[in-house]
Amino acid sequence: MMPPAPGRGVSPMLPLAYLVTATVAFVVAALAMPWLAPELAGHYYQPRVLALTHTVTLGWITLTIMGASYQIVPIVLGRPIWSERLARWQLVVTAAGIGGLVGHFFIGQWPGLLWAAGLITLGVGLHLVNAILSVRGLTSWTFTARLVALAHVGLALTALFGTLLAVDKVVRILPGSLFPNLHAHVHLALLGWMLPMVIGVAARVYPMFLLAREPAGWPGRVQLWGLGLGVPAVVVGILTGRVLLAAGALAVAAAAVAHVVWVLGMVRGSRRPALDWGLRFVLTGALALVPATALGVALALDILAGPRVALAYAALALGGWASLTIAGMLLKIVPFLVWYRVYGPRAGREPVPSLPDLGWPAAERLAWTLLTVGFATLAGALALGEAAWIRAAGLLVAAGALVFAASLARVVHHLMPCAGRATVAPARRVGAA
Repeated sequence: MMPPAPGRGVSPMLPLAYLVTATVAFVVAALAMPWLAPELAGHYYQPRVLALTHTVTLGWITLTIMGASYQIVPIVLGRPIWSERLARWQLVVTAAGIGGLVGHFFIGQWPGLLWAAGLITLGVGLHLVNAILSVRGLTSWTFTARLVALAHVGLALTALFGTLLAVDKVVRILPGSLFPNLHAHVHLALLGWMLPMVIGVAARVYPMFLLAREPAGWPGRVQLWGLGLGVPAVVVGILTGRVLLAAGALAVAAAAVAHVVWVLGMVRGSRRPALDWGLRFVLTGALALVPATALGVALALDILAGPRVALAYAALALGGWASLTIAGMLLKIVPFLVWYRVYGPRAGREPVPSLPDLGWPAAERLAWTLLTVGFATLAGALALGEAAWIRAAGLLVAAGALVFAASLARVVHHLMPCAGRATVAPARRVGAA
């Protein structure tokens, strides 16, 4: 496999393939929520709830981050992706593994988890090889570069721990009891992979989106040290003792608060005359990180406890923070990729639509409303354990996911040749007039 020529950008179709696949997973998970309301009203350790959780964490969040990284990382780190071919195979292998894992969780067949977890681990390994070879020789280790590297360490450990948990279902190999091991795996994924990746990339791309200065100062140091020291303390503390867990949770909470401070500072310094709906999504996601962090600290300090609180925490973290943030990022990234693919070669030679012309603001506004209200209501309903309220909140989330997917589909349809010709025809008529 030959590495790409220096400075060569990836084809827009590569990240788009990841992002479209991830959006399908998001819709599937959202549609399953109302149906799984009775299970969600009980304990979180049930086969179908685990299937739903992994559809969100792997199919939606992880595939989105992987795909977006093939577009964003070359920009924020100034390094070309080592191999597109490897990235394409990675998507096939990882998506097959996720499908197998979710399916075997859903039917409660533990032995089948082994091959599915193995495929996911292989896909993660391919991603790590591509990432390492892409950044080799990097001399400037910025805030973003350090957090991206930290996130990939977290991804590797999450995949390894997940594979060991799958093996442990068949042959007992892990010490300790089930729930500490499960909770450690969850927080490796949430705090060790998702959080540093989003925070690191946000420090570079949010200023571009908001037309603001790149953030600097003490919040950056708090985020680096808070995650670098706090995440290992949380994971080890879950497995060993409360004192280390409490210290780690407070360190991670400080990092999350520092990230929100940075985001609010960028908003205050923004030179944009108005916020589009993609930005409203990511800013709402950043604000949702505050109650999610508070609930996580309460669980770590044993102020609150129990499966109901844990499910509400998951809804705020995976739904309110991660999903809204990722949805907003997709509303910024997907139109750019499609425009670059379809209209970039024609710009300057003939009339083409502008980037905002590809969007659907009315649908984006409706999706933001439904998803924001839906995730907030879902967290409250899960805390109460009322199946009827969980189903109602799930219906709001499902409707929001469908509207969000429709808004992206309207952008993606420009990849069809007939759609591109139809779009530019009015521009020609206006120009002639």
